[in-house]
Amino acid sequence: MKKLLAILMAVLLAACATPYGKYGLLGGYTDSRIDENTFSISVDNNGMTSKQVTSMQALYRAAELTVEHGFDYFVVGSTANNARSISMVTPGNSTSNTTINSYGSTALATTTTRYTPSTIVPIELPNSTLVIKAFKGVKPEGIGTAYDAKSVLKYLGPQVLGEKGK
Repeated sequence: MKKLLAILMAVLLAACATPYGKYGLLGGYTDSRIDENTFSISVDNNGMTSKQVTSMQALYRAAELTVEHGFDYFVVGSTANNARSISMVTPGNSTSNTTINSYGSTALATTTTRYTPSTIVPIELPNSTLVIKAFKGVKPEGIGTAYDAKSVLKYLGPQVLGEKGK
C-alpha cells in the first residue's frame, strides 16, 4: 500500500507543469551575479514543461534581472540546454484465479495466471542556462542576441506568467 501511495504522489506531482518562480519542489529558476553586469540564469523544469517554455522562462528571468539592477538591455553571451532524462517504472503484477471442481472423492483444480509486465516511462527534464551581460542605454541594432529588457517583460510576461502577466 505504501508503494502504491508513493507512486500515486509521484504521478500527481509530475502531472503539474513547473510554475514560473524560484527553484522549488517542481523546479524553477536560480540565478547568480557574476560581476557588475554579468548574470548566470538556470531554469530546471519537470517533464510536463516544454523546452520552449523553459527557454522563455530563462529569457524572462534575464529581463527581470536586467531591470531589477537598473539596466536597460541585455546581451546573451552563452546558452546551454542541459536536459536530463529519467525513467519512471510502474511495477508489473500478476493475478491468479483457481477453480476447484470436486467429483466425489476427486478434485480437479485449474489455475489461470495473468501477468502484466512493468512499464518504463521515459521523462525528459528540460533545462535552459544563460549567461548575460546587462547594459544601460538603447539596445544596439544588428546584434541578434541583444534584447530590450522591458520589451521582453511585456511580450513574454503573458506567456510565462499566464493570467498574472496580463
